[in-house]
Amino acid sequence: MTATVENTADARYKFVVSSADEAVNVLRERLGEHAKVISVRQIEGAGLARFLRAPKLEVIAKVEVPETLIPVIQEPVADLAPAPAPEPEDAAARELPVEEKLGYILNRAGFNDGMIARVKSLSSWEKLVKLPLGAALTEVFVLLRRDYMRQPRKPLSNCVAFFGTAGTGKTTALCKRLVADIFYRGRRARVLKLDLFRPSPNDGLAAFCEAMNVPLVRDASDVCSKENHETLYIDFPGISADCRSDIEEISFALDRLPVADRVLVVNAAYDSQLIKRAYAFGEELNATHVVFTHLDELIHWGKLWEFVLGQRLQPLFLSAGQNLAGDFSEQIFDSILDRTFPADGSKPAKTDLAT
Repeated sequence: MTATVENTADARYKFVVSSADEAVNVLRERLGEHAKVISVRQIEGAGLARFLRAPKLEVIAKVEVPETLIPVIQEPVADLAPAPAPEPEDAAARELPVEEKLGYILNRAGFNDGMIARVKSLSSWEKLVKLPLGAALTEVFVLLRRDYMRQPRKPLSNCVAFFGTAGTGKTTALCKRLVADIFYRGRRARVLKLDLFRPSPNDGLAAFCEAMNVPLVRDASDVCSKENHETLYIDFPGISADCRSDIEEISFALDRLPVADRVLVVNAAYDSQLIKRAYAFGEELNATHVVFTHLDELIHWGKLWEFVLGQRLQPLFLSAGQNLAGDFSEQIFDSILDRTFPADGSKPAKTDLAT
């Protein structure tokens, strides 16, 4: 937000800083010599962020401009805005017994009952609930990160299939993986597009492959010409989760091809029950990895915890938007953590997933 000093001798501004030194610098550099501090208040952030982030200082300053100097500041003062009324504290959390507050906060972060029960089953739970909430949450996420890192990890082989229900953005996800391989990893690739039961135009994919100098073929018999150091990516048509013939035909095609890794592409903005259905047919097709797309449309990032912790499918990357060269992150745990507990207490960010 941008604000300017009004044509008055009494203008007030609010800004949030990390230290007293930073506050002094803002006063001098942004508001000038006539600024005076009215109040300083320590804040912990809104929502769940207050339990994980260091407290900040909210400073309200007054610009007392002598009438002979009005207007004294001609340029906009960026990032300063009139101070709003403070948000009320979470009354429900305040009234809970100490041993229940940690579970309540995790539930607010998106952990479902199963995930909370899993955390409560930790041998250290009794000690955790007695710690201050910030320290307890830090310990919980250290334990979950350790659990996440212990899950089996293996690099993709040189033959990878992408599949998912229609509308998940699987072709876009495949293209983003190609960008990462070619530009960041210096690898070569080839794409096989199979229509099977649902012919579809390939103009977009063909144009992309041509621009990237990546061979695109439509016949499985052509994959035999693939060079040893190339990765073959296979793009399947969208599946209807309710159509057995779709699943059976893709299963048949996968078994006929030398596919070592099978990537299930899931629209993260879908309801949790729909994601579970996708996981179910992914298991049926022997999926090995999962990619989450449409992160720019996701409001409650916390619901992803149950799908990345304790699951057989290895999370491969997160994808947001249609930008083939960006909005792509392989830092799964950290990305979800940062957006479950935004640093400024705001709603989870919807973009900027670029690594």
